[in-house]
Amino acid sequence: MPELPEVETAVRDLRPHLLGRTITGATVRWKRTVAIPSATAFVKQIRGYKITALTRRGKHLVFHLHSKSKDRKYLLVHLRMTGGFCIDEQRIRRDKHMHVCFQLDNGLELRFRDPRKFGRMWLVDDPDQVVGKLGPEPLDISLREFHRLFETRRGNLKPLLLNQTFIAGIGNIYADESLWYARLHPLRRAESLTQDERARLYRAIRKVLTGAIAVGGTSIDVMYKRVNGMSGRFVESLRVFDQEERPCRRCGTVIEKTVVGQRGTHFCPTCQSVRLLKSIT
Repeated sequence: MPELPEVETAVRDLRPHLLGRTITGATVRWKRTVAIPSATAFVKQIRGYKITALTRRGKHLVFHLHSKSKDRKYLLVHLRMTGGFCIDEQRIRRDKHMHVCFQLDNGLELRFRDPRKFGRMWLVDDPDQVVGKLGPEPLDISLREFHRLFETRRGNLKPLLLNQTFIAGIGNIYADESLWYARLHPLRRAESLTQDERARLYRAIRKVLTGAIAVGGTSIDVMYKRVNGMSGRFVESLRVFDQEERPCRRCGTVIEKTVVGQRGTHFCPTCQSVRLLKSIT
């Protein structure tokens, strides 16, 4: 499932093509992709809106739309497992997985491709209708604010990092990677972390996310491709995720895989021992 770096990459790839463009029409071929409003209302309502900004909130793309009458709407898109965008000329034939398409005023078409059909779209007046309950952005929050997040939280670290109301945008890949860099076991109790350990985790999350964004995210398989068709190159930098039975790059211990919170979880049993670690090399 695309996480913060992949969604941020999509936003940055799309901006040069979409900002200032007007949506002249839309086609919905899989109605369930549109969560709000109905697919029929969606097609009618979005026509004529100009894309004035494109941002990200958590794992959602947020299209800022303005009409000639100065009405505002927001199109929010969650890519889920296999969703992604591409831009083609309208005359080029769509493949069978292009479930929602937006015709633009320059003859191009923004196409949402989603083989598994799990992606969702919302056309709303206020983005908080969709993302209002998300936690803070990990790249925007200060260390002091990060410390405060743990004041009332209990439970295992890995599920907590995946909880989008705790912190937004982190998924399975980057939770595992962040915990490896911070030398924290996925099953460590959040309330047991020392101030130093929380600071290490804060720095690790930022290191991993910024590094992944810089190379276009992570392409584990062919499902995730950038708008330009290229793969995300952070797969070359993975330390634990999808590295089971390989030696840890820090200590040489074989990486293990287990299940935490119903998610495949990778860790080094030596570097990320459950015991309290006071220092990091």
